[in-house]
Amino acid sequence: MAEAKFEAALIKKLEAEGWTYRKDLSYVPIKVLEGHWREVLNENNAYKLNGNP
Repeated sequence: MAEAKFEAALIKKLEAEGWTYRKDLSYVPIKVLEGHWREVLNENNAYKLNGNP
């Protein structure tokens, strides 16, 4: 139960800081998370990547 309380408090804190909780990314394989972060990084660095992922 302590872990669930910690997780809820962490999510609430991150949301207060402007982050968005993505339920679709909860309890997914690590490869899905890695793919998501790769997309985020590619978007954030598009100006440096010149169209290359």
